[in-house]
Amino acid sequence: MATMPNPTREYLQGFACRLDAAAHGCKRALLEEARTLYGWSVSKLYAELERQVGWTSGRKVRADKGATKANGESLEMIAALQRGSVRANDKKTMFTPVASSVAANNGCEITLSARQINRLVKSRRLGVAQQAEARAPVTLRSLHPNHVHQVDPSLCLVYYMRGQQRIIRDDEFYKNKLEKLAKVKFKVWRYVLWDHASGLVLPWYVEAAGESPVNLYKFLMFAWGEQPGRRFHGVPKILMWDKGSANTAAAVQNLLAALEVKSITHAPGNARAKGGVEGGNNLVETQFESRLRFDPVHSVEELNAAAAAWAEAYCANAIPHQDTRLRRKGLKTPTARYDLWMKIRQDELRLLPPEPVCQVFLEGRKVTRKVARDLTISYAHPRADAPRTYDVAGLAGVCAGDVLEISPLLFGNCAISLRVPRYDGEDVIYRLEPEADERDDYGRPMTAPIIGESYASRPMTDADRSAQALDGLLYPGMTAEEMDKARRSNAALMGGTVDAVRHLAQIEIPAALPRRGTDIAIQASQFETVPMTHFEAAKALRGMGVDRQDLHPWLVATYPDGVKEEALAEIAAGLKGNTEPRLRAVGGA
Repeated sequence: MATMPNPTREYLQGFACRLDAAAHGCKRALLEEARTLYGWSVSKLYAELERQVGWTSGRKVRADKGATKANGESLEMIAALQRGSVRANDKKTMFTPVASSVAANNGCEITLSARQINRLVKSRRLGVAQQAEARAPVTLRSLHPNHVHQVDPSLCLVYYMRGQQRIIRDDEFYKNKLEKLAKVKFKVWRYVLWDHASGLVLPWYVEAAGESPVNLYKFLMFAWGEQPGRRFHGVPKILMWDKGSANTAAAVQNLLAALEVKSITHAPGNARAKGGVEGGNNLVETQFESRLRFDPVHSVEELNAAAAAWAEAYCANAIPHQDTRLRRKGLKTPTARYDLWMKIRQDELRLLPPEPVCQVFLEGRKVTRKVARDLTISYAHPRADAPRTYDVAGLAGVCAGDVLEISPLLFGNCAISLRVPRYDGEDVIYRLEPEADERDDYGRPMTAPIIGESYASRPMTDADRSAQALDGLLYPGMTAEEMDKARRSNAALMGGTVDAVRHLAQIEIPAALPRRGTDIAIQASQFETVPMTHFEAAKALRGMGVDRQDLHPWLVATYPDGVKEEALAEIAAGLKGNTEPRLRAVGGA
């Protein structure tokens, strides 16, 4: 497409050629001609020549250009005073004359007028307006519908008292009369969802005393689940909201984790981070709630029904005599929000599981399981009818015997979230699905290698890799087979180069004076043998060939204190030679 001619640029191109061809002393008249034509100053004319046609005079810039007699610290002090007086709504409450006066009374040298100070503060980007530009928001992009949802609860203008609809009026509930609003026990809270890609808006109302995790859960179930007469549904991948007490509730966060929804919260006071849903709240308030003054409803149920009908019509651009199409920079033509949302693909539309299943995951039960020797974990998923086996082989940081934390997930085939602790404190999260548990008639897994036909080995774990590296130090330059041979032959480790014993003989022990000891007194009675019992003596004598019927009673009568072991041979010889042996006391002195 042909571009429209720019008369100013064409004139400046010819004017630049005339300046280059002008003789010395004739350029001033040419400059006055251009100034008169456009009403520009000389500096403005030079700037436009450089910007539009790239012409410069070639003159050296003044050495004192940009210099000022104003003290830089004084300007920073004035700018800091103005910045510190900015309210939360970005309203500046201290202007340059007041800031200059305060700075001068606190030791700063102020020699310029307020107008000159404003110019210098602006040129140095110290002003409040320039600081606000520095915090300008960045345009964000989402990949597809239902990729990013933004949610925000706010107090609705409507409330119900004694079965009658009422509207919050500024003259009744303004900021200095909040105690009157506090008397309304059950207020109506509005929850709004905004789809980042399509701009689709979805409101929902609940009558409650304040925000609560229960109401937030009900809203998410309503918004993400399929509803009669509504096309919009599905679970996002990212949810953006503020750090309200209800939003950070553990139960809601547990459900988001199970649904694999990444929760992103903005910093306090930075509501523009989710400016889309803030604009959605404004749309609901001005486009829907404004109608209630003329056509009131009598309960929250009727309010939600009316809001659902309005949202469907508004997002489909179906409201009579009203154009509600989305106008966005980058769209060639205004487009209905539903037309954009309907571009969602099947793999991008994640269906919400049944609500009873979601209620189970609100508890967020986390269990621990020990990794078996075959690098598997057995876990009974809430959606499975029996324990399933999960293969963790090859996962970094996982070794046999580790005890790991497991959380069930709602999407996928009985998928789980596996949390593996790391040395730096940052846990690694893995998403796993159970392995196919197909077995033969003998209970062996069908995926196992068949003996004699194929071979397979487990992927190396961190412990295996560490052991391999250590073996490389113990057996340098050897292959795996050579290492096994060296182990069996008890070869010296590390090539025998490590001095683990030889240096001990070379150690010089510090000299020390000998220490005197104490002799141990030993009594002779400690070495006397203990007499044998009559039973032991009788058994020993029978082993020596003594055959006497009353041997045991005879020993008791003859040796009442027991029998010495060294006397057994003499007693045996006497009993064998005589029927009635000669009595002899052995134990006496």
